[in-house]
Amino acid sequence: MTRRATVTETELKRALKAATERGLTVSEIIVTAEGVRLKLGSVDEKQMPVEDKAPLAWPTRTS
Repeated sequence: MTRRATVTETELKRALKAATERGLTVSEIIVTAEGVRLKLGSVDEKQMPVEDKAPLAWPTRTS
């Protein structure tokens, strides 16, 4: 049998508010029976490569 989460909406809002007040980007909120976890975008996610519209550098031969 599964356990119900004991986390309240107030606790969830408190955790989200604390993270955003400190300038963190919350990318995901995970609620489990044990508690609430926040995935922080600036910490937990890999850096995405920057895509610009500039042409690629011409390959040069090094010998």
